[in-house]
Amino acid sequence: MKQIIMAMLCLALSINSNAQNSAAVPRILYGACTTDSLRKMPFSDWFTPGYENYHPDSIITDRLKKMKTDQLHIRVFFGSWCGDSKRELPRFLKLLSSISFPSGQLELIGVGTSDSLIKQSPAHEEAGLGVFRVPVFIVYQNGKEINRINEFPVYSLEKDLLTIFNRQSYTPNYRSFALVQQWLQEGTLLNDNNSIRGLAEQLRPLLSTEYELNSLGYLLLKQAKKKEALQLFRINYLVYPESTNTASSLGEGWLENGNIPQAVIMLEHSLTGNKDPEAIREILGLLYKAKKEK
Repeated sequence: MKQIIMAMLCLALSINSNAQNSAAVPRILYGACTTDSLRKMPFSDWFTPGYENYHPDSIITDRLKKMKTDQLHIRVFFGSWCGDSKRELPRFLKLLSSISFPSGQLELIGVGTSDSLIKQSPAHEEAGLGVFRVPVFIVYQNGKEINRINEFPVYSLEKDLLTIFNRQSYTPNYRSFALVQQWLQEGTLLNDNNSIRGLAEQLRPLLSTEYELNSLGYLLLKQAKKKEALQLFRINYLVYPESTNTASSLGEGWLENGNIPQAVIMLEHSLTGNKDPEAIREILGLLYKAKKEK
């Protein structure tokens, strides 16, 4: 009997120890960290092969090596849970290593996953920077941002970084974000006197897909900035009027702002020609909510 009891105690201790070890493993990297953090499990599973298997273009790296970088600083916002970060971050760090970029001039900041649209760090280093997508590689000179690479390179990490270091004209992905960020800071989206059509025409040439403004609109809803979100949904619908997605988002925007009649009109309109069962289910749920509040 004593042997059985001892065996059960040992098993219990072993299970408890394993649970503690499992709990000790961080689920994500959250906040300021180092490359060494990425080389540890479980992050090394994707970081190490991504780093070792990437071979930066030697012709471009030779040019980057000759450039003065003493006044440059790079801040990287990434998600250790994010597929784009898992692909681009190891490559970017391999590129910096290949050109001997000073580690003291590099800052790595992991962001959280409480909501996939809200890219926040515990110390809120991202505040005011318009970090809507990750990874983001922001290049500063003497403390002032000169440009950034958003989520993935326009050409290649090497070519994009060389262009930025040379202060040449470079337009990152999601170029609409910078203008929207400016509007948010200036209160433009809260001013009823501003023309929605005029704002739409400013954003139209900057947008690549309807999902850019849609994602920002839902981000603002999560941040309880309902009016700003509605304005972006209105702009997006003007730019992409044939999309059932922009129509349903606008309907939801009206609903969140308490305009039930407009919400019902747009939500019913978004059902016309919509063949996505999941989207239809969500729209019907919003319609039920709207008519219940009517």
